[in-house]
Amino acid sequence: MADDRNRHPPSGTSASTVSRTVRRPGALRRALTEHLGLKALSMAIAIALFVFVREDKGKEVEIEIPVTLSNLDDNSVFVGDIPSSVRVRIRDRWSRLVRVLEKKPAPYLVDLRGYRDGAMFAFDRTQVERVLGVSGLSILSISPAEFTVALEPKAERMVPVRPSLVGQPPEGYVVLREKVRVIPGQVRVWGSRSALKGFEALATLPVDVSAMERDSRVQVQVQKPAIPFFYVEDVPVQMEVPIQVAQGRDVRNRVEVEVLNCPQDLQCQVDPPVVDVTLTGPVPTLRKVSQQVLPVSVVLDIADLDTKVSRHDGLRPFCKRPEDLLCTMTPRSVSLILSGPGVEERRRPKGR
Repeated sequence: MADDRNRHPPSGTSASTVSRTVRRPGALRRALTEHLGLKALSMAIAIALFVFVREDKGKEVEIEIPVTLSNLDDNSVFVGDIPSSVRVRIRDRWSRLVRVLEKKPAPYLVDLRGYRDGAMFAFDRTQVERVLGVSGLSILSISPAEFTVALEPKAERMVPVRPSLVGQPPEGYVVLREKVRVIPGQVRVWGSRSALKGFEALATLPVDVSAMERDSRVQVQVQKPAIPFFYVEDVPVQMEVPIQVAQGRDVRNRVEVEVLNCPQDLQCQVDPPVVDVTLTGPVPTLRKVSQQVLPVSVVLDIADLDTKVSRHDGLRPFCKRPEDLLCTMTPRSVSLILSGPGVEERRRPKGR
C-alpha cells in the first residue's frame, strides 16, 4: 500500500505540480554552486563600494587661502593690518575634498571700495567657495573671520632726488661732487598723509666711485625710505658723475744730461753735467713716471753744432717726457766742452 501511495500522487494533485516539487531541490543547489568566481567578484565589488561610500562621508580639512588687497578708493590709503591669509575649515565627501586639495587656491581679493575708516570687513563664505572652485561645500569656519578697516587720506607730491656716493676715486682723480646730478631730478611719491608729512627728499642707492677714472653715467635705483604706507614711483634714474684728473708736481734732482750725436773721435762734456727737473701735470701720469713706467730724461743733441769749436755756451737741453707733462729745468742752459783731433781752443757763446 505504501508503495502504491508513492507511485500515485494524492487525489487533487496535478502532474505539473508533482514535477516542480521534484525539480526544486536541484535548481536551488545549482544556483548556489554554479559561477562561483563571478559571484565572489560581485561580492567583493559590493563590499568595496560599501566601504568607499562609508569612508567618503564626513571628512574635514583645513585650507589656507592667501589674501590680497585688490581695490580701494582713489583718495584713500589702507594703513591697517590685513591678514596675509585665512584658514578655512570645510567638511564634505572625500572625493570632493580631493578636488579642492589638488590645486593651489586663488587669492581672496579684498575690495574696500565704499568702506570707511573703522568699519569691519568680513570674509564672505560665498566668495570663499568661488575661490576654492567647488560649489556646495560645507564651510565650518573662517579664521580670522574679519578685520578692521583703517584708512587715511592719500597724499601725493614731487620730491627731489639727491645722489649718494661711496668710496674714493683712484689716486690722481677727483669727483666734482658739487656737479654730480641725477636725471630726472624729481620723482613722484604718494602714500598716507601722515607718512609724507615732513618728508623733503629721496636719495639714490649708493654709487661706488672707487674705480672711476673718467666722467661716468650710471643707472641707479631710488632708495625707498623705511616708512610704512609710503610709495615711490618706479622710474629709471641715471646719475652723472664728473671726474677730474688731479694736477700735481714732481721734482727730480740731479738728472744727468745725456749728449746725443757726439762724434766718436771726440770727447763731449756738459757743464754742469746734471740739472734739476720739475714736472707738472696729471697726477696719474706723474705716478707712472715715479714708478718708471714712463721714462723722463734730459738730452743735449749736438748734431748741428760746429765740432771744431771747443766750447759752446748757452745750450738748452731738451726734456724728454710724456706729452701731458710740463718740464722745467734748473739751470735752463748748459755749456758743451769738446776735445779731440781738429778741435780749436775757442768759445762760441751763443746756443743753437
